[in-house]
Amino acid sequence: MSKILIIEDETIISFGYRLQLERMGFEVIGTARSSAEAEELLRNERPDLIIMDIYLKGEKNGLELAQEIHATDTIPIIFLTASTKPEIIETIRGLKGCQYLPKPINSDSLEDMLQRFARGAN
Repeated sequence: MSKILIIEDETIISFGYRLQLERMGFEVIGTARSSAEAEELLRNERPDLIIMDIYLKGEKNGLELAQEIHATDTIPIIFLTASTKPEIIETIRGLKGCQYLPKPINSDSLEDMLQRFARGAN
């Protein structure tokens, strides 16, 4: 696994993730701030993994977008979220191929999660 798409509505946070991922040796193929931007990128690129926030700009939140993506493709998704709402965590756990890390993100935790996905242990 090497190609990652970042879907995060906060530009500065997205940029920070990009820097972290590139330092770890991953290729960030794009960033999107909304579900519409993400859908456009996914029409032209197929990442090996998506890193996504729950709350996005636009009509769909990250959970809805993940369900839509997984209706046609099994791209693994890691949600990075500050939300601790039990219903959100349970929804993520119910989505096959999805995991989550709580914000603020610890670089070691992110790298461990990425390595697990790379080995197919999601």
